[in-house]
Amino acid sequence: MKLFVFLTLIHCFAALQISAAPEAFINEEAEKLIDKSREILFTNPEQAVLYATKAIQLITENEKEGQKNDQKTEAILAYSLADKLLGNFDSSIRMLYDALESVTPSNNTLQGKIYALMGVLYCSLTDYNKAIEFNDKATSIFKTAGDSAMIASCYNSRGIIHYNLDEFNIAEQFFLQALSINRSLKLMKEAAGNLNNLALYKGDNEKKIEYINEAIAINKNLNAQWSLGENYNNLGKQYFYAAQYDKALQALSKAHEIATTIGAKELICDNYEYFSWVYAAMGDYRTAYQSFEKLFLLNNELQRSNKLRSVEQDISNKRYQNQRRTAENKEQNYKIELLKRNIFILIVLIILLITISLFLSKWYKRKKFMELMEARYMLEQSDRQLAELKVKQQNLELEAAQHSLDGTRKELTTFAIFLQSRNELLVKIRDMIKQGYKMSGNELIQHLKNLNLYIAQYQSMDKDRNNVLMNVEEKNMEFLQRLTERHPNLTQGEKDLALLLFINLSTKEISLLTGKIPKTINMNRYRLRKSLNLSSSDNVTEYLQTL
Repeated sequence: MKLFVFLTLIHCFAALQISAAPEAFINEEAEKLIDKSREILFTNPEQAVLYATKAIQLITENEKEGQKNDQKTEAILAYSLADKLLGNFDSSIRMLYDALESVTPSNNTLQGKIYALMGVLYCSLTDYNKAIEFNDKATSIFKTAGDSAMIASCYNSRGIIHYNLDEFNIAEQFFLQALSINRSLKLMKEAAGNLNNLALYKGDNEKKIEYINEAIAINKNLNAQWSLGENYNNLGKQYFYAAQYDKALQALSKAHEIATTIGAKELICDNYEYFSWVYAAMGDYRTAYQSFEKLFLLNNELQRSNKLRSVEQDISNKRYQNQRRTAENKEQNYKIELLKRNIFILIVLIILLITISLFLSKWYKRKKFMELMEARYMLEQSDRQLAELKVKQQNLELEAAQHSLDGTRKELTTFAIFLQSRNELLVKIRDMIKQGYKMSGNELIQHLKNLNLYIAQYQSMDKDRNNVLMNVEEKNMEFLQRLTERHPNLTQGEKDLALLLFINLSTKEISLLTGKIPKTINMNRYRLRKSLNLSSSDNVTEYLQTL
């Protein structure tokens, strides 16, 4: 069982102290929630998830769609770390991909922290190729930035990956490099984690026991209870390798006491497993079986409460089944020695069938999940494109309406100017009539003919005015219909005035167009306001343009 490896990875990554470049706007309440999530990460991961979720919601409420936000990235990282502790590796990785979308491109350090945690999670999912790929990306970023502490953290994670691949010599080299950097930087907690990892595997027991004892001294000074639980578990494991079973039981008892106090169920699982090793080696198969049974029950409880879906939990469960059967076989060897080989073959066949069925089941579920995620992504893209097209169509319609309104107003303004020239013509006709008072005979006849031509010109202009007004009504027929539906009791004169105000004509322009004096126009405007049930503070033109 390698559950302690996953917890070690979490401890190493916690040293990153998730932080990002300053944002132009920081949500103070969300920042407090993120800090709370980090503080209780190793004591109450479920509550840590809730704090991080609330922080993400607060930040999302105040941000624009697609906006880069490093504070949101920090909240997502806090959520992912807590979710990782709960064993939800797949959902934790999905959150990290969201973090990559949220982080600002210039914040290379925060990107490196995301890659580092992705490497840890892929290691937990036993996808070691991707784990190494992301770990290399993070290491490269931190080397460019000259961040020695983060480089040491990446080296430690890389050592865990090679440990899981049973490449112990390579793993030890990375652990030693990380330890050297952390000691030079006087990062004692991180150095204690490196010392603990150097004692994960078998070999040179005395040296590894020294490593763990040094880590225990550091963590006692720091009061790091979770780390102490891991240290005592590994100390018992090394005493088991050294065949010092009494010391192994003492160390494991201490680990069990610490893990039970802080409610660290994952550490308790490791503890039960190591207890079973020691008791089996001592020949106490009944007690070893009891430890296996406790391990099985606790594993089931964790799977119910956390809804574990990861491959690692399946592997742990299969390993438990195998070890349980092995312990039962050893306990009954003296009774059924003749049937040992047949039972062993049966167990191997069952394990092979379980392994194949679980592998195929997990592969099929993961494949379906990826297809579902891709389909959701394509659907979201289609919805976004459709929304963009609708916005563009609305903008085009607004532009067309504005062009039409501007054209109508320009047309009326031009005609108003033309009417002004008509007034000048009428003044001239009036002057000509006055001149006719002084004429007689043929001279008066000729003068009257000229006057008749001017009058004919006036009649033509009046006809043009009516044509222009009719043209305006036709172009704005939809507005007149909405106006009539909203205010059915308006007179025709009020509708005509409302139409001219709708196209944004001034009182002077309306006066020129209709031939009425401005005072009359203002009076009609006052009556129109009353008919529309508007107060004196309301703007008639703005109201009409909202219909």
